[in-house]
Amino acid sequence: MKAFRLILTFYKSFALASYLITFACLFIMHRYGSKGIYIIQILFWFKIFTLAMLVYSTNSYKKNEFYYYKNLGLSKLKLWPPILVFDFLFFLIALITIASNNYEPLPGS
Repeated sequence: MKAFRLILTFYKSFALASYLITFACLFIMHRYGSKGIYIIQILFWFKIFTLAMLVYSTNSYKKNEFYYYKNLGLSKLKLWPPILVFDFLFFLIALITIASNNYEPLPGS
């Protein structure tokens, strides 16, 4: 439970930026409507790229804060994977949900 709270505290430091990127991608997907299925690959790679940029910038700007988490028993390798997996799964589930709601099958199929 302690580790979960620490990971959540760390995630709060950049969650807003991550959610803004996610919701921008979802908005674009929704605006494309039934043709949105064609831009999923672009949005997928855009999210991967922006997550990498968030990791790099967080590692750069909060490098002294990592000592706090290290002293409490959480290294960078224990902080980043759960956050990235959660954030990307949230993005994928939301993207697939919007894509399936916007998808219009071809007539006669």
